[in-house]
Amino acid sequence: MAGVYDVVVVGAGSTGTTVAYYLAREGFKTLVIDKRGVAQGMTAYSLGLVRSYYANEDVARMSHYSHEFFMNFEREFGVNVFTRTGLIVIGNDVDGMRRTFEMLRDIGANVRFLSGDEVRELLNADVASNEVGIYEEDAGYADTGLYTNTVMARARELGVELIIDEAQVQVGDNRIVGVRLVGRGEVIRANHYVIATNVWVRKTLPQLDLPIRNVIERVVRVDMGRSLPNVFDYTNNFYIRPEGSSNGLMGLLYPPEDTWPDPDGFNPLAEPEFDYAVNVMENAARRMPWFVNAKYLGGWRGLYDVTPDWMPIVDEPIKDLIIVAGLSGHGFKLAPAFALMVTELIKYGKMRTFRDIFRLSRFKEGRMVRGTVQERAAF
Repeated sequence: MAGVYDVVVVGAGSTGTTVAYYLAREGFKTLVIDKRGVAQGMTAYSLGLVRSYYANEDVARMSHYSHEFFMNFEREFGVNVFTRTGLIVIGNDVDGMRRTFEMLRDIGANVRFLSGDEVRELLNADVASNEVGIYEEDAGYADTGLYTNTVMARARELGVELIIDEAQVQVGDNRIVGVRLVGRGEVIRANHYVIATNVWVRKTLPQLDLPIRNVIERVVRVDMGRSLPNVFDYTNNFYIRPEGSSNGLMGLLYPPEDTWPDPDGFNPLAEPEFDYAVNVMENAARRMPWFVNAKYLGGWRGLYDVTPDWMPIVDEPIKDLIIVAGLSGHGFKLAPAFALMVTELIKYGKMRTFRDIFRLSRFKEGRMVRGTVQERAAF
């Protein structure tokens, strides 16, 4: 395995594998390193929501680009990973939601503005006179494990190599020296390095003291007894992602921000706390009275790597070291956009398609990426 690579990517989740695939398409000799293997971190516990909807236009453009990648995935890869369900967003900020609707429509998203009566009819729900909705017809969800493994398989067909080992990034004199493989005791060198280790990023790069904390996300599984589209209800603070013909995966849009510093000690198989599950289900029943008959089926937990503004970091803080971190729950659905940004940064020395607004320095400079609290509804 000796020799110099064009790019070493540390992390084989949805972001790292998609970055590797994009780089391989451009002819870069690429190596991926992950101590667990492909899709063995938090990617495995992501809900995989796919949508264009965001209130921040920069992120919406990235999400819309990624959305099209998922929708065209079967044609490109021969494997169907995407389920189209639609998305209904409900809120009482009528002016704000109309502005968001108009922005989404202008960037090409397939959206429709809903009156309260239309929301009521679609969900068999109670809707107040001051509430409206946005319906995104092409939204849905993807099988995160199948997606990530399929992308990695195609990347390997294009020449990408994979090593299962723990990587230690070596930095000295404000430059990156290489990546040490802990198990093999070998140092790998490349022209560029990409760090995409999600909630492990502070362990991968302790030298940078990144402003990232790991926040617990809880998922509740229920039997609803009927099918629904994806639902984001900002008035009653809950979301639903359908699963099969009658089940749903639920959580709070504004969850408690409980942190878990060491991801290696985290058990994602633990069910959400009872009070959390009750809270989520009661919130849904306030919107849809028929939901009182839903049955609790368990659930799981995950971790988000969260920045102070709940927006990602995509930056080259040290020459030839690119970090895609602090994804704040946006990671899976934006993976193709992140991959394009990284590939352009390596190929051209700058980002061309999307604005370069996710730099690490913004936190010290007080230039937070502005959105709305809705951007925390990441999943």
